[in-house]
Amino acid sequence: MEPASWDAHGSDVDAWDAHSWDADALGVLMAPFTGTELPDWVGEVLDAGLASVILFGHNTPDAETARRLAREIHARSEECVVAIDEEGGDVTRLQAVTGSFLPTAWALGEADDIELTREVGKALGDLLAACDLDLDLAPVLDVSTDPANPVIGTRAFGDDPDRVAAHAKAFATGLMEAGLGTCAKHFPGHGATATDSHTALPLIGLDTRQFEREHLAPWRIAPWLDSVMTAHVLVPAYGAGPASISPWSRPLLDRAVGGTYQGLVITDALDMAAVAADPGYGESVVRAIEAGADLLCLGTSLRRDDQQMLREAHDALLGAIDSGRLPRATLRARAERTRSRLHSLRIRRQFVPAPELEEALRRAEQLGAAAAARAVRARNAALTLDPAVVVDLRVRAQHASGARTQQLVEALRERGVQAAEPDYPDQLGQAGPPDLLGQVVPPGLPGQLSPSGQQSIATQLLAITRLPRSDPEEGQRLAALLARHPEAIVVHTGVPDAAPGHRRLVLAHGAGRTMMRAAVDLMLGGQR
Repeated sequence: MEPASWDAHGSDVDAWDAHSWDADALGVLMAPFTGTELPDWVGEVLDAGLASVILFGHNTPDAETARRLAREIHARSEECVVAIDEEGGDVTRLQAVTGSFLPTAWALGEADDIELTREVGKALGDLLAACDLDLDLAPVLDVSTDPANPVIGTRAFGDDPDRVAAHAKAFATGLMEAGLGTCAKHFPGHGATATDSHTALPLIGLDTRQFEREHLAPWRIAPWLDSVMTAHVLVPAYGAGPASISPWSRPLLDRAVGGTYQGLVITDALDMAAVAADPGYGESVVRAIEAGADLLCLGTSLRRDDQQMLREAHDALLGAIDSGRLPRATLRARAERTRSRLHSLRIRRQFVPAPELEEALRRAEQLGAAAAARAVRARNAALTLDPAVVVDLRVRAQHASGARTQQLVEALRERGVQAAEPDYPDQLGQAGPPDLLGQVVPPGLPGQLSPSGQQSIATQLLAITRLPRSDPEEGQRLAALLARHPEAIVVHTGVPDAAPGHRRLVLAHGAGRTMMRAAVDLMLGGQR
């Protein structure tokens, strides 16, 4: 098949009609689209046999929008599986605007209550089911052994492989009890690297003995889950090339489970720089099928043309068939296998009753708050109801979670503390940073005034960190702030081993809404 033609603006000049799509190619693709309305072209590819659609935060600013989109997709194609990358905690799509009601995986590991973890998984599953979603790309099976890891961190259940396996299995059990499909990620393990595969290709230089003991061990639970997501990571001890698109990963998965893995293999997003830069997006699509993947997650279209992403992947597969590189029989068998397993997920989803959306949200908020309260830790971090200034020192982008509003100020205001962020945060890294205390803090809640009715003056300072030891700029900004304000409370949102050695410290185990609320409650209630 000839590659599609594109005009100067990157738009397909062909008709984009359903007859131009190949059902075998569409049967192995998980496609995104842009915005909160279902485009006409998505309806056409659903009619032609698209296996799966994935929703991201820009599609689902709230749960109601997610439900409407999922229902529209299912009305057009009953067999299409609607997937979402919803972990709770910092990585949330359904509550992308406000932050998740649910705690991070690390917080659940910190509480170390298997039944609580299952209940949180069930609460998330109920919420997804209420939105008519089928497949959740969770839980995370990575073991977060590198405190400098910028992409996994508190998304993992811990730094111990046995704890990770136990909690991931419990979380997945809760999801499945709610009728959701599950996907363990990111095989063979993304926790031992300080490189984010969204921006570059991570290299894990461990030998096989150490890697299997620390990172491969949790994957023994994979047979209890519906699917496994492969990672864009190099592990030279096992072979050349990224695991997601290289032939060594599938035999390693079989070995990890002690037999032949029968579930679906889904790639991590193929638009990520780790593979999109080299060997390239289209080539990665073909190599993923050659490596044994069943379903190719194409990634997010937020900064790309959604139609072109799908067309390019589709045409890369057909080009490989035309050249003789990929047998048509191989692609067809893979598509049939994928559709069969996705059909099973749809059947499960349809036969497990879903709760009402408002009830699911209420339960998630209630349970999430209780779980977060059990996990947050603090020392010398007592806070009063006096006005406060919050300085966000985090610099490095969190590509997995996407851009998120800072939640600590809102949590303080909810608890009656007038809080604000400084107007000049860029000056914090300079010599002699400005004095942050003594500035006027506007009312945090409508109609809120200081006791005297006068303008409130900040007397407390809080600083938010995530990677102060490994991110030079964040570390410099923190040092400059503490040199001038040694009494500031540091609210650390990363893993504990990445926290600064400050005497007034809160370990929040995440930056989402429920973790920040729990941190504020702990600070206002005294020390733990």
